[in-house]
Amino acid sequence: MKINRLFYCLLFLSGLVLGQRKISLTHFSQNKIMVVAHRADWREAPENSVMAVRKAMEIGVNMVEIDLALTKDSILVLMHDATIDRTTTGKGKPSDYTLEELKKLNLRDGLGVPTQMKVPTLEEILDLTKGKIFVNLDKAFDYFNIVYPILKKREQLDEILFKGTAPYEEFDRKYGKIKNEIHYMPIVRLNKNEGWSKINDYLEKGKVYGFELTLGPDESHLINFMELRKKGARIWVNSLWPQQSAGHYDDLVLDDPEAYEWYVKNNINIIQTDRPKELIRFLKKKNLYSEVK
Repeated sequence: MKINRLFYCLLFLSGLVLGQRKISLTHFSQNKIMVVAHRADWREAPENSVMAVRKAMEIGVNMVEIDLALTKDSILVLMHDATIDRTTTGKGKPSDYTLEELKKLNLRDGLGVPTQMKVPTLEEILDLTKGKIFVNLDKAFDYFNIVYPILKKREQLDEILFKGTAPYEEFDRKYGKIKNEIHYMPIVRLNKNEGWSKINDYLEKGKVYGFELTLGPDESHLINFMELRKKGARIWVNSLWPQQSAGHYDDLVLDDPEAYEWYVKNNINIIQTDRPKELIRFLKKKNLYSEVK
C-alpha cells in the first residue's frame, strides 16, 4: 500500500515537472463557485485574444469562455461576431479569409482602437490553457466534428466545456457517438418558457455537466436550483447583463461589494462574469473560491 502511494506521488510530481499537469472538470468541487471570464478578461486586453486569456489566468479564473469561427481554409479561430468588423481592422466574415490573410489584420481593443495583437487560433489558446484552466467553447455546436478530434488528440477533453441551445433529440442525433466523452451543458432559456421539460429530457436521457439558465430581467422565472443541484447538475448563470440574471448583474458590485451574495443564496455554482477580479475577491472572503484542480 505504501509503495503504491509513493508510486502515484512520484507519477504526479513527474507530470508537474514535465508540464503535464492534469486538471479535471469532473472533479472540480460543486461546493465552490466556478468563475468563468466572458470572452476571457476583455477589460484588460482585446476580447478573445491570447492576452485576454493570459490576463484571466493571472487573476485566477477557473475557466475562460471563448467563441469559435471557421476560416476559409477550415481553421478554427476565436471570433464572437458573424463578421470581423467590430473586433479587427478588417471587414467581412471570418470565412472570407484564410488564416494567413486573417493574421495580417490587427485586433481592436474595447474602444475600437487597433492593437498589435492578432486573431488567435483555437490551438494557440489550447496550448496556453492546457493543464492550467478550463475552457468553455461557445458558438462551437456546429464545429464538433472539427473540435472533437483536436481535443481527443491533445488529451484535453476533460478540460473543455461545450454548450448549446438544442433540445436533447437534436443533440443526440448529431453527437450521440461522442456525447459520453465530452462535457456538455444545455442552455435553457427560462425567460422564453423553456424549463423543466427540456431539463428533464437531458436528465433522463443523457449525461450533462449542468445547465446554463437565462432568467430574464426579474425573478419571475426562477426555478428551484437546489432541486437540480441534488440531481448532480451544476447551475450556470451569466452575471453579465440584467436581462440574463434577474437584474443581479456585475456592475452592481461597483457600489455593493456583497452584490454576488444573491448567487450564493440561490445555489448557483458557476458564474460567467465580466468582472472576474471583483467576483474572485468576493468568493475568497466567503471561502467559496477554489483554484483549478
